Amino acid sequence: MKNKLITICTRMEQESIDYVDKLSKMLNLDRSTAIRILFQKGMKEDKKEKAIDMYIKGKFSIETASKFCDLHIGEFLELLKEKGIELNITLEDYEEGLRNLKNIWKR
Repeated sequence: MKNKLITICTRMEQESIDYVDKLSKMLNLDRSTAIRILFQKGMKEDKKEKAIDMYIKGKFSIETASKFCDLHIGEFLELLKEKGIELNITLEDYEEGLRNLKNIWKR
């Protein structure tokens, strides 16, 4: 079942609208769909930024941060590596990782 779409209204700069119109024309989409695609892409990136920030501040474990931004732990670790962020692995993180591996192997 698809998620219900809800109509919202927002103000945007002309430059942004021009880009949306170019994109919609290139991809043969209506303006609303193009905006939705761009918004979802931006939201995905924002989630990654927030997860990294919360991890650096010690408010998220690796597992919590990876879940927050909808990545597998390995993908989140790779993201940290790409950003040049050192791991702050605690005993809790290590134990969570072991539990997750055990659950995967049981499947």
